[in-house]
Amino acid sequence: MSEEAMDVNVQNDSSSTSDSDDNTDDELTNRAAELERQLNSNKYLYDVHLEVVDIYRKLGDLNSMRAAYDRFHKCFPLTPKIWLEWIRDEIKISSTPEEQRRLFNLFDKAVEDYLCVELWIEYAQYSIGVSDVETTRSILERGLTAAGRHTSQGSLLWDTLRELEHAHLSLAPKESEEWKVQVNRLAEGWFSTLPEGLVDPNSIEWAYNNALKNLETYKPFEDRLLTANGDEEVYDIYKQYIKAVKDPSTILCLYERAATILCLFPNLWLDYCIYAFNLGEAALNISARALRNCPWNEELWVTKIRIMEKLSKDEKEVLDYFEQGIQSISPAPGLELWLTYLEYVHRNSKDVEKLDKLFSQAIQQFTFEKDPCCKLSRLHARLLAKRGDIHTAHKIWGKILHQAENKGTASVWLEYCNLDRQYGDATHLRSLFQRALSACKDWPQYIAEEWLMFERENGVTTQVQQQTVGEEGSTRGNKRKNDSKDIEDYKKKKRRSINAKEGPISTKGEDSEPFKNKFLEKDPKKTVFISNLHPSVDEDKLKELFPNSTGIELVRDRKGKSRCYGFVQFLKEEEAMTALARDRLPLDGRPVFISELKPDKTERKSEFKYATNTETNKLFVRGLPKTKTKDDVEELFKMYNPTDVRLVLHKNGQPKGLAYCPPRKKAFERIAEPVRHARSRLQVPLIPRSLQVKGVESKEKEANIENGSGGASVGAPKSNADFRKMLLKK
Repeated sequence: MSEEAMDVNVQNDSSSTSDSDDNTDDELTNRAAELERQLNSNKYLYDVHLEVVDIYRKLGDLNSMRAAYDRFHKCFPLTPKIWLEWIRDEIKISSTPEEQRRLFNLFDKAVEDYLCVELWIEYAQYSIGVSDVETTRSILERGLTAAGRHTSQGSLLWDTLRELEHAHLSLAPKESEEWKVQVNRLAEGWFSTLPEGLVDPNSIEWAYNNALKNLETYKPFEDRLLTANGDEEVYDIYKQYIKAVKDPSTILCLYERAATILCLFPNLWLDYCIYAFNLGEAALNISARALRNCPWNEELWVTKIRIMEKLSKDEKEVLDYFEQGIQSISPAPGLELWLTYLEYVHRNSKDVEKLDKLFSQAIQQFTFEKDPCCKLSRLHARLLAKRGDIHTAHKIWGKILHQAENKGTASVWLEYCNLDRQYGDATHLRSLFQRALSACKDWPQYIAEEWLMFERENGVTTQVQQQTVGEEGSTRGNKRKNDSKDIEDYKKKKRRSINAKEGPISTKGEDSEPFKNKFLEKDPKKTVFISNLHPSVDEDKLKELFPNSTGIELVRDRKGKSRCYGFVQFLKEEEAMTALARDRLPLDGRPVFISELKPDKTERKSEFKYATNTETNKLFVRGLPKTKTKDDVEELFKMYNPTDVRLVLHKNGQPKGLAYCPPRKKAFERIAEPVRHARSRLQVPLIPRSLQVKGVESKEKEANIENGSGGASVGAPKSNADFRKMLLKK
């Protein structure tokens, strides 16, 4: 191929590459224009902001990228990753002092959003290259204040500061004044790492040991955070971590670390705001950051207004935040936010008309469906009565009691009566008690008792007597009903206490769902079947009996009571075989039957565990006291060296009074001989007849009978012919 042809091919390749790049740029530009239209209609689209920024970075459009980043940051706090991408892009093109000042401004904004040690180190390293030592030192000191207590990464900031001081020390002439000042500064840097600024050498050892002790407390939580799965688990670990820590600065650092990971977790931000409530402007800053992350949460807006009230902020500023909160939590009604703002105006404003207008506006906005407890109306009535306008308060309470749900409720009437008792007159209160007593349907005796207490305090003898009689008549039926109900409740509790040891009890007639068993996926080779369990045995006791099991299924009935059988699953087949060898192991006084799991019912045949053929060298013992144990029987026959003693037991583990005792062979020959008493004619064998060993004489007589000789010998059975001969001889 000639050089001209090669040049033509290269030109064609470059032109095709440029064409494809142009097409890609056009597609990205069109996509960016479409996303810009979406943001113009709704600027709170987080994913759209991310995509727009990424497109402008690919296109290399610096001005559009900066505008997109600025707009993104106004709507949302940026994560450390996004900040680092933006800052590193800016570092590549910054050369003038103005651009360097812009970068310092970006760094300051970045470290305010979330706690990130990497951001602080990047900030310090950039400062080393473009500014003096004092500026870099101040940046590192700010970073140490914010993240120096970070258990796993805080040491990186201390190392960076010491490297900076060492480098500055190496540039100063030795033994010069500047060198001495730098040595002192370096030493102070080391001492500042100690808690509470300890500089006494005698206290350094104590500080070191205390640091080791704190590390032992922190390390388990740090290890759990490395393996945590899910936001809920991380949140629970941080809550426990914060409770275990006592140092306030470390607690603040932990909250900042948690907020970086769980930035969209309102409960975490609420805990953080409550902890920092008394920290002044720091609390205000924390609540502002919380609302930038979770603007939809009503409780955070409530906390924000209360912090502003504590700091005596201007009413106009509080009103602005209240209006922002109502818009941000929409479509939620915001009842608690309204109540918080109304109580703020009540405490901080002397304009009564303004407060009444706000209450009227809120009550019109919140219907009974949105405010079923009538919190707004009740608060307004209280404030009016306290102000002296009891007549208007009565009107408001009339509207509250107009609702059917409130009209027959004793607690609502009692609140109204207490308000009138505190700010009203006795005549109106007595009529109010009378209305409440006739209208209340749930607990009228409480109304009567309260009325009686009022008359005892303020009435005369006649009124007290009348109210006593009325109270007895109006509440006698309810008392009888309540007494019978209390008796029935007592009986139910007594039944539960009696049957507590037998598992959960469900009383008939109660609306309780049937118990649902949790089934295991059973592998027949790795699972064993257990039965004959005591009703009190639960999964925890079975876990103690089989500590290496991977799953336990205890079968229960619909009431949750144990059916006394279940399944135990193991990780390996060898473990299941080992469990089978522990058959009839006692648990809570019962032998646990452990057998193989056979899913096929045709394979389930009841097999007797012991031998059924004749065992000539085994003793059968009966008539044993049921209190005798296996050890007691072995002690009884120990002179014959028994190989094994087996007690026969009932299913509940109680002995039947029977036992099998196989002695050694030689010992068996001694024990099988009949025992002769010195003063008795009877020979009483102490073993069953089937196990008695016949003597030599009896064997010879049997032989004679078989040979036909000595048929009439003593002890041989006689026929009719034998008896005839005996009679004829006689």
